[in-house]
Amino acid sequence: MRFYQSIFTLTLILIPVLSFGQIDYKVADIPEQLLADANSTVIEHKVEIDIPNNRKIISCERRVITVHNKAGDRHVDAYVNYDNETKVKSLRVDVVDANGNLLETFRKRDFEDVSAVSGGTLYSDSRVLFLNYTPTSYPYTVIFESVVESDNTFFIPRWTMYQNTYSSIWNKYVRIKYEPSLGLRYKTFDPKGQFEVEEQEGFLKISVREQGVIKTEEMSPSFTDLVPTAHFGLSSFSIDGIEGQASNWQELGAWQYRNLVAGLDALPQEVVSKVNALVADAPNTKEKVRRIYEFMQNNTRYISVQLGIGGLRPYPANEVIEKGYGDCKGLTNLTMALLKSQGIEANYCVVWAGRHQRSIDKDFASLQGNHVILNVPLEEEELWLECTSQTMPFNFLGNFTDNRDVVALTPGGGIIKRTPNYTIDQNTLDTSGTFSLDTEGTISGTVNLVSKGIQYDIRSALLHEDQKDRISSYKSYWRYVDNLEIQSIGLEEDKQEISLSEEVVISAKDFANFSNEKVIVPVNVMDRYSYIPRRYKERTQEAVLLRGGVDNTSFRIEIPDGYVVDALPSPVVIESKFGSYTLLVLPDGDKAVQVNRTLVLQNFRAATDEYKELRSFMRTVARSDAAKMVLLKQ
Repeated sequence: MRFYQSIFTLTLILIPVLSFGQIDYKVADIPEQLLADANSTVIEHKVEIDIPNNRKIISCERRVITVHNKAGDRHVDAYVNYDNETKVKSLRVDVVDANGNLLETFRKRDFEDVSAVSGGTLYSDSRVLFLNYTPTSYPYTVIFESVVESDNTFFIPRWTMYQNTYSSIWNKYVRIKYEPSLGLRYKTFDPKGQFEVEEQEGFLKISVREQGVIKTEEMSPSFTDLVPTAHFGLSSFSIDGIEGQASNWQELGAWQYRNLVAGLDALPQEVVSKVNALVADAPNTKEKVRRIYEFMQNNTRYISVQLGIGGLRPYPANEVIEKGYGDCKGLTNLTMALLKSQGIEANYCVVWAGRHQRSIDKDFASLQGNHVILNVPLEEEELWLECTSQTMPFNFLGNFTDNRDVVALTPGGGIIKRTPNYTIDQNTLDTSGTFSLDTEGTISGTVNLVSKGIQYDIRSALLHEDQKDRISSYKSYWRYVDNLEIQSIGLEEDKQEISLSEEVVISAKDFANFSNEKVIVPVNVMDRYSYIPRRYKERTQEAVLLRGGVDNTSFRIEIPDGYVVDALPSPVVIESKFGSYTLLVLPDGDKAVQVNRTLVLQNFRAATDEYKELRSFMRTVARSDAAKMVLLKQ
């Protein structure tokens, strides 16, 4: 052990000399195949991590990136994060021209030092040093070097092959030297076998060479799902001086519960008394949970607080309720404490939040997630509570945390659970309306919309907008209607049914097109599907729709006096693995037309060879929704 520590000491002394020696970088030397579609090229990117014990981690980074054009400026990424447990030992940037001639040098004192969190954060010790460099010409090359030391070995940052789209790679690696007794664990996502892995006791190196750019394509999976990645974790670790040992979710979840969650559930007696009275006549446990959840919503607000054991420990429940604010951790812990005061068990769950449905990796126990939610297991069902929102309906998560694996931290260990998946039959939007068309081509009427499930989640943003912003939102939603005027808006939310009803009175001049004795009128007045994904000569990524749904449309269009229906669109029926579509336009007496339409979009992951079929389906739907009828002047 003593010999091993001596080797570490020698290594750390030599790292800046061996790894960070000056080399001339000329753009002309970049292999031609790495220039195709590249806004930047990573010439070399070395991350060398040394972990001599469970209380120290030293990370030395050298990143050399050539920026070919203005679009590549954002790829420079000349920044480093730090906090009370993480110290920036050295920091330097050299900028050279296309021939490798030095243009400028920046040292640590030249970097801007700012908070690493948004204005919505009240307390945090997280900060970032960053360099805001403005180039005078292209191409140019940035040589970024840093040495960072931390006492926190609980979290080892993941290593990704790509950090940006349209950025090629010449040479890149991560190397970790560690005390073998710490038990370094790692897991790679490398579907195409692009990683080169070298491994021996106390040593791991993963590298890639000469990789072209990864492009953006419409409807593609998330960047996280596309990019080859390596995740790391220690079986013996330390954070804020608290040591832990864990190699699976049961062990890690138990450690997190003991050190992050347990013992923070005390509440003032007057609060407990209020809750006792609140639920006294509740007919069942679910109703008790509902009332307690709404009590929390009505008495708190969300403010980020990122202090205590790496920003992972929630503030105690009594402090959150007394102050009236907290972050996701504090508000979730408070709700759990309120439920516990009534003998109701709940689980503090860590989740990857965001619209891409990223799951906690159930096969690799490590510090994961960016959000916390609450799970309440009842005998008849499991309830899920989003505790950071003062407006979210009870037992509804929406598209922020739906349909993904989370880890519940319990006294017995970590338990992987799955959040609810909102099916296409639950994600509905019913649009109806009666419209009158006058002889000047102006259409007017009332549109009624009722949304549920994920469609409700999206449309409920209207509830929090002022009148001006609502009008803008409707004009954007119905952007295919020229000269649209919003006369009035009525909104009614039903949190029991988790639905939103909208009543919008509209008018639009020149909606119909007059041509001699004929009038051309779009039949789908206010519910058109218009998105047609881009055509690709060679699609390289699967196309994904994570949340399908059903749109039902029913319109009655009254035609002006002196006109009769001359031609109506033919019925349309489309069936596809990606969804279905029907359109039926029929006369409704002599003076009106009835339009009935249904669009069903399935959840799908379309392979590259299915993309043309998918695009054809969407194009046909969009064209059908643009169908028109012809009126003839009598």
